[in-house]
Amino acid sequence: MASLSESGGAWGTTGPAPYRPAGARGPGIDRPVLPPELYRRRQEALRAAAAQAGLDAVLAVGRAFYERGAPVAFLCGHLAPAPTAASAPGYEGWGQSLLLVPCRGPVVLIADAARAETVVADQIELTAAHPAALAGWIRRLGLATGRIGVAGSDLWSWAAFRAASLAVPGAEWVPADQLVNRPRRLKEPEEQALLARAAEAADVGLAAALEVLRPGLSEQQLGAAGTAAALAAGADFVRYFRVHTGAWSLLSFRWPQATDRRVRAGEAVALDIIGARGGYQFDVLRTALVGPVPPELERLAAAAADCLEAVLARCRPGVTVAELLAAASEAAARHGFGDSLAPLLGHGIGLETVEEPLLLPGVDDRLEAGMVLCVEPALRVPGLGGYSIEEMIVVEEGGPRILTRTPRRPVIDAAPS
Repeated sequence: MASLSESGGAWGTTGPAPYRPAGARGPGIDRPVLPPELYRRRQEALRAAAAQAGLDAVLAVGRAFYERGAPVAFLCGHLAPAPTAASAPGYEGWGQSLLLVPCRGPVVLIADAARAETVVADQIELTAAHPAALAGWIRRLGLATGRIGVAGSDLWSWAAFRAASLAVPGAEWVPADQLVNRPRRLKEPEEQALLARAAEAADVGLAAALEVLRPGLSEQQLGAAGTAAALAAGADFVRYFRVHTGAWSLLSFRWPQATDRRVRAGEAVALDIIGARGGYQFDVLRTALVGPVPPELERLAAAAADCLEAVLARCRPGVTVAELLAAASEAAARHGFGDSLAPLLGHGIGLETVEEPLLLPGVDDRLEAGMVLCVEPALRVPGLGGYSIEEMIVVEEGGPRILTRTPRRPVIDAAPS
C-alpha cells in the first residue's frame, strides 16, 4: 500500500513493518479509515481534474488532526498526529503533511510521522524538512518546470512555500483548492455512517453534562463531565466542550471555553461539544434552561426552536443559502426577535468542523444531496442571554436525515426536593 523507498528503478510497494501493539485494531489504527479503493478513486479523479485544468500535479496541504487536515486526509487517509509547531530550518513540517499527486507517477506523502498501514499512497517520506523533501520529489518526477496546483493554499505557510519555490525556481505554483474542496462537499455513504457515529459520541457527551447540570456547578465541571463521557463513548478527541452560562450564553465564542463561573437558577446554559470520532468531526449544541425559567427565556427558546424547524423544513437539494436564511429570519420575526438572529446559520462538516457550504449572508451557494450540515440558528438578546439548537443532518431528496438525538429544549428542574 505504501513505500518509503524506491527500488530498482520501479516504484516500490513494500513499506516499513506495521507497528501493531496487542489489541490495537480498527480503522485509522491498523488500516485506513475508509476502504483503500475509495482513496484511489479520489486520487485518480484528481489526476484527471488536474490535467483538464492544465496542471502537471496537485500538492495537497494538511495540518494537525484537530486543525485542518482534510485536503490530505480526504485523498489518502493520513491525519498529521502531532500539533502544528513553530518551524526552524530543517523542521518546517511539524504537525503538517503534504501529498503530491502528479498527473503521471506515484502519489507521495511527505509527513513528520505516519503509519504506512493506515495510508493509501505509493510513497511515504517521513521527515520534518518538508520543503527539501518536496523539492526532491518534484525533481525526481520531472516536475521542476511544471505547473503545480496547491489545494489547501491557505494552510501552507509563507516560509514553507518560499523554501520550496526557491528550491525549484522553475516550477509554477497556482491555487487549486476547489479541485479538492468541491468533491469534499458530498459525503460518501461510508462517510455519512462515520459522521453518524461521531454524532452519537457528541450526544453521549451532552447527555452526561445535562445529567449533572444543577445550580452551583461550574462551567468547568460541566465541560469535564461531557468531555469524559464522549471520550469513553469512542471519540478520538474532544477539541473543546464550550459551556457558557447566564449572560455569556449569547456568545458563540469566548476564551476560555469554560470558566469557574457557577450555574444559577433561572438562566440559560449553552453546551457546545466539538471533536471527532473515526477521523470525522462532530459539532452539536444544546441550550439548557435552569428552572424556575423566566417567561422571557421560555419565549426565546420557543422562538429558536421555531427557527430551527423552519430551516430544517427547507433543507433539500437545490435550496439556496439565501432561502434558508430567509426562513430563519421570518420565523424569528414572528416571535418578535427579528433583530436577534445571529448571522451564521450553519456550515458543512466532515473531516473538518467547518466546511463548505457556509450558511452565511452573501454566500451564493445551494444544497446538494449528500451534504452533511450543522444547522444552528441562534437568537441573542443582550441582557437576557442566547439560545441555539444545533443539529447534524444529511441533506436528502425527501428531507433532512437528522443524525443527532439529544432533546432540543432541555429544562433542568432546580426546585428543592
